[in-house]
Amino acid sequence: MMRRLFLMTVIALCATDVAHAVPGGRLGVLQQGAWTCEKPGSAEALPVEVPELNFTTIPDSSYIAPDGGRGSYLRLADRLTLTSGPFAGRGFVMDGEEILRELDTKESMTGLRCVHSGPVSLAS
Repeated sequence: MMRRLFLMTVIALCATDVAHAVPGGRLGVLQQGAWTCEKPGSAEALPVEVPELNFTTIPDSSYIAPDGGRGSYLRLADRLTLTSGPFAGRGFVMDGEEILRELDTKESMTGLRCVHSGPVSLAS
């Protein structure tokens, strides 16, 4: 009886470890709300907003583009990919929880960043 209980415990622990293993990193979500995209400034110049690339994150790993188009995203660890919708294929690396730095197809930074700029606004 004790041996059977021990084996069941070991099997349960092993199954738990497997369930948490995700290729590419831990699954996550972005903070909901507006994300403002911009080309960073310098000591001599202010950042330049690129409003056509802004988006708003909403529940269910989804986003809304400025034209109202909707899509979804996938966040694995510090990597974010917009997987469908108007911005499908755009990729980012996270710099903390409130800054995304866009990556090109070769995983190099493009210079564009998107900053979490506020909570979801339900008023339209």
